[in-house]
Amino acid sequence: MNRKTAGVVVVIIIAAAAIAPIAIYGLEVDVATVSMGLNVSGGPLGALEKSSAQIPDFGVGLTQVQINVESMNAYQYMLSGVTGRTEVEEETPDDGAVVDITITITLQTPSNETIEITLTPGNAEGTGEKIVETTLGPDEGVATSGEFHLSIVIMIKITPPGFDEPIVDLDLEPVNRTFTIPQQ
Repeated sequence: MNRKTAGVVVVIIIAAAAIAPIAIYGLEVDVATVSMGLNVSGGPLGALEKSSAQIPDFGVGLTQVQINVESMNAYQYMLSGVTGRTEVEEETPDDGAVVDITITITLQTPSNETIEITLTPGNAEGTGEKIVETTLGPDEGVATSGEFHLSIVIMIKITPPGFDEPIVDLDLEPVNRTFTIPQQ
């Protein structure tokens, strides 16, 4: 293949990559950003240094669930699929406990289609406030206008330092929310 042909092929590939998000999603997509606050409080983990027979006490609770509906351009949405649509922000802990979070979101669309999405945002470290944020868009079932219903179940396992198995294995009460994607 000569240089001219190779150059044309490269231009075609770049053009296809540039047009793909618009061809798939249009110029703008509506997304729902779901933000969940979790608080994991623990007993004195320093006690473990004194006696491995002492099992620390942990409290786990959902502090908030918010849904923000917005429009985003197709390029941003497609790029978010590459970089990840779920993020976890947390305080910097110093207790060393491993907090494993699994979130199951059941989405019911305006056409009564039910979609189940399982998020495993990874192991968070230690106790404290954790904010888990995920974006739901066309790839996750938010593809039309209308009223959507979410049921969110959060499962948490906590393994303190010095333990091989979790001492907390808890499913929080389901949280139900509704959001509306406006008609374009």
